[in-house]
Amino acid sequence: MRKTRYTSRPKKKRSAVKPFLTLLALALVFAITVVITSLVKADRMMKRTPEAIPPYATNSLPPFNTISISSAGGQITLRGWLISPEKQLNRGTVIMVHDQDGNRLPYGLDTTSLIKHLSRQGFYTLCFDLRHSGESGGGMSSFGYSEAEDVIAALKWATRNVPPSPLILYGFGSGTTAIFRALSTLEELRQTGDGNDDAVKDAAKWLDQIAAVMVDSPARDSDAFIFSTVEQDSNPLMFWLPYTTPYAIRLSAGSGDKQDYFAWFSSLSYPVMLFGHTHDDYLEESDYRPMIDERFRIHPDRTSAHFLEGSGHLSSFYEDPEAYLSAMTSFFDRWFPQDRDSVR
Repeated sequence: MRKTRYTSRPKKKRSAVKPFLTLLALALVFAITVVITSLVKADRMMKRTPEAIPPYATNSLPPFNTISISSAGGQITLRGWLISPEKQLNRGTVIMVHDQDGNRLPYGLDTTSLIKHLSRQGFYTLCFDLRHSGESGGGMSSFGYSEAEDVIAALKWATRNVPPSPLILYGFGSGTTAIFRALSTLEELRQTGDGNDDAVKDAAKWLDQIAAVMVDSPARDSDAFIFSTVEQDSNPLMFWLPYTTPYAIRLSAGSGDKQDYFAWFSSLSYPVMLFGHTHDDYLEESDYRPMIDERFRIHPDRTSAHFLEGSGHLSSFYEDPEAYLSAMTSFFDRWFPQDRDSVR
């Protein structure tokens, strides 16, 4: 009987395809893991339970009115206070913009001494809770991306409800980038919009009334604060989260583009007062030091600073409140001198 010979087929192609498919599957699983964990991390950070306003005695503050500000097209109500000057002066109105997870008292109850100082110096103070903070509405916060809209709402409220005066924007931590984003948005609207449009006219009016910017522990973009926050509290095994969570937060806030304010802040024409430490132990040095140095290079005559020696973040006021307030007073005396024209 004749035997049939069977010829075995080469298995090289099959053996090469199988590892490739395995690697592709692993890469897909990793990519899905990155996306899901980043979105979950972003959601948790943006929806943290708001920090309650600490109990305070009414008589610990100068005379004030409780106020409500409409933001997000009337969908969000922001709560806050308007504190009046103690003296019969109206040197300006300071609008305070707090950090992520903070509220209208950025230094807790210690903020009352700061508010008293502003009042004694003859300034109105508008301190309010950004969205999803303190007593304000809103389902989430976003490290300054969406909060820029709240800053614009506060500007609108101040120009309509406070006696005419120069406006000073005063930001803390991520509140600084909320201010940067708000101002750059208004500037773009004024430059590119129709001069006959009411929104463009309002933007021009608000920008013309702003007279100075004060920032405590600033950074060149909101992502810097997100990166540092994630890096400090994330699982080391999820090494990608500090890099991917900022994008997830931008996506959730409806702002896909990262905005770097290095050049914008460096060339800002307003007088600027900087507070902080010589080394910020929360932010990456590349996120703040080059921007500050460039600011001094371009506008040395319009830039003042109070930096405590050593490391810290949003703590220079706690560590030496007298020096902090003294530096602030010098800044005010230079740019908002007390004269007869400021008497109400």
